Amino acid sequence: MATHSEASQKNNHESKKDYQPRMVIISGPSGVGKGSINNILRTHPDLHLKYSVSMTTRQPRNGEKEGLDYFFVTPERFREAIEKKELIEWAQFVGNYYGTPRQYVEAEMAKGNNVILEIEVDGATQAINTEKNVLSIFLMPPTLKDLASRLQGRQSESPEVIKKRLDKAMLEVPLKHNYQYVVENDTVQNAVAKITDILRKEKAAPYDKTTVYDKLKKMMYEIVHEDYGFFVKNWAANIKNLKDSGLITKADYKNFDAEEKLVSTLTNRLYHRNLAHGNFQDLHDKSYVRKEVQRLMFKINFFSIAQKYDE
Repeated sequence: MATHSEASQKNNHESKKDYQPRMVIISGPSGVGKGSINNILRTHPDLHLKYSVSMTTRQPRNGEKEGLDYFFVTPERFREAIEKKELIEWAQFVGNYYGTPRQYVEAEMAKGNNVILEIEVDGATQAINTEKNVLSIFLMPPTLKDLASRLQGRQSESPEVIKKRLDKAMLEVPLKHNYQYVVENDTVQNAVAKITDILRKEKAAPYDKTTVYDKLKKMMYEIVHEDYGFFVKNWAANIKNLKDSGLITKADYKNFDAEEKLVSTLTNRLYHRNLAHGNFQDLHDKSYVRKEVQRLMFKINFFSIAQKYDE
């Protein structure tokens, strides 16, 4: 009979296998609220989050501490780190350099921790294109006016610097489609709830309950079964005709499940849309979901297997 200690070790081992530590990129325009959100996320021990400390050549702000907020270095030391490939990513912003030291990130992931990279869009693009086990989230302000108000509220930068940050933001926002998820930061609490669900949905953290995404998909099965059985059968018939005409392979036809495809497509579209610009709590309301499905159904291509998840 296993002792309590042995059982605990077994449960911990099984929990470790249930999730895959990730390099979690939370990026977006300067002033969008990355720091505030990350500060709250780090208070949730079940998410196994560690904060990556960036290297920078800029001067410390009031209250910032060496090794805790940033590693403050000279331009010469930063260039050396680039040459020695000690950085996962790096970028120049408003006259200063910022980068993510590789050694710390890899060590924490080896311990089973997710590592948050709170980085600028330029650096995030590098990491997305070159690193493995990346989970990328683009943080959006509700409006550019809100972003300007947040930057001005800092009262730590000149109007010239604020203008540069806003100009850069207008170039960065169109790059949001390079990320796996886009999350609107209308309030810090809502943004934290969305990101927490993403981490659990992506199995970046152990979780023994149902995520918002899972509940939405279950609800979507019910709605499709109740309201759209005809369309499921019609789609399946259309795809069979494509197979019989030689326009798709037998393997693609064999793997095609019209109901599963419809449910997954609708779930992904609605989930991603509400992350980006909607009330996340609405996804618990079946009447709201049913109404949105009525609109989304017009965007399904019932003459193809491939579907776009984007709006």
